[in-house]
Amino acid sequence: MLLKTEEIKRKVIHLGNSVIPLSYYFFVQDRITMVWILFSVTIFFVAVDYFRYHIEWIQKWFGIFFSSMLRKHELEGKLTGATWAFIGGTISVFIFEKDIAVLALLFMSVGDTVAALIGQRYGTTKIGKKTIEGFAGGLVSCIFISIFFPSVIWINRIAGSLTASLIELSSIPIDDNLMIPIISGGVMTLLRGII
Repeated sequence: MLLKTEEIKRKVIHLGNSVIPLSYYFFVQDRITMVWILFSVTIFFVAVDYFRYHIEWIQKWFGIFFSSMLRKHELEGKLTGATWAFIGGTISVFIFEKDIAVLALLFMSVGDTVAALIGQRYGTTKIGKKTIEGFAGGLVSCIFISIFFPSVIWINRIAGSLTASLIELSSIPIDDNLMIPIISGGVMTLLRGII
């Protein structure tokens, strides 16, 4: 099955969400500074989402560049996946320690992207709208990424990877760009406190 060009573009943009955790990891040392940066960008994205649905010229401009990549609910005026990614990023950076926040956000940007691409290209075994093949691809990519975070012990990394992949596999009505980092980060934080 060949992937549609629009879907590939969407996933490349989604992969671009890794700029959030990578910027935090490499360039911004202070948590509060990063929270304010993300909060400001989030407000901008929420405003664009609001105005693109209520102001005709913004809606037209947005449609020219992005309409082919948007989901049905996004076209109907709901928040885009990018906006949810910044909301999830802001919350994750605020509530989790740096290494866990960065890792959870990479699960969201990289793991989710790999799962979707593999699932759409090679997936045959369906669970709802998702596939076991996509789940496996996402899980492997999350575990691979987690190897670069030795400050998070291996059992926490596996648990976080599995949690992120299960959320991606599920069909919960809340956007997974929000749920993946918050829940996987929460699981890793909980286990860090126990183990």
